[in-house]
Amino acid sequence: MILVTQVETWLFMDRDRADAVEAPTILVEKDASGAKSFTAMRTLFQLKKWTGQHRFVPLLSCDEAAYRAYEVFHVDAKPPFAIIESGHVLMKDNERDEAYEGALRDAGVTTDRERIAFAADYLERELGEPVILAIDEAITSHPRVPDEVCVPGNVMQTSERLFAWANRQQAERGDVR
Repeated sequence: MILVTQVETWLFMDRDRADAVEAPTILVEKDASGAKSFTAMRTLFQLKKWTGQHRFVPLLSCDEAAYRAYEVFHVDAKPPFAIIESGHVLMKDNERDEAYEGALRDAGVTTDRERIAFAADYLERELGEPVILAIDEAITSHPRVPDEVCVPGNVMQTSERLFAWANRQQAERGDVR
């Protein structure tokens, strides 16, 4: 099982929210303007576990330059793939996957939903595992985590519920590496 997650709304929070929570947080994104995004330490540990197993793929709306500002994906929890620009670009081992871009262009997909579905199909072929989506909107071609996992506006609860659910699914499937 590969968990594709919309990290900007499911796992990461801005500085104000990070300052307001009682749990320890860690900086995950820093650009020229300074610290931008944070996550709970417990979430970071899960990210490390899942990326270490090559079973976590972040989905971001940002471009490649902004993706590089996410230090967590270059230092602590390097994903095998990252979907950026809402599916326009796929990073493989933090480099642009030119084969994906050619295949995407040849497929003629035009909407963000189609691009995300295409990326999920591509990842399933590349990684040989089913993709489960943890994103804000449903993509009918791929299963999604249960709705109750996401607590809109509360990444602390959402991230805890997401990884608890994913770990249970992994254990039930005997999918632990």
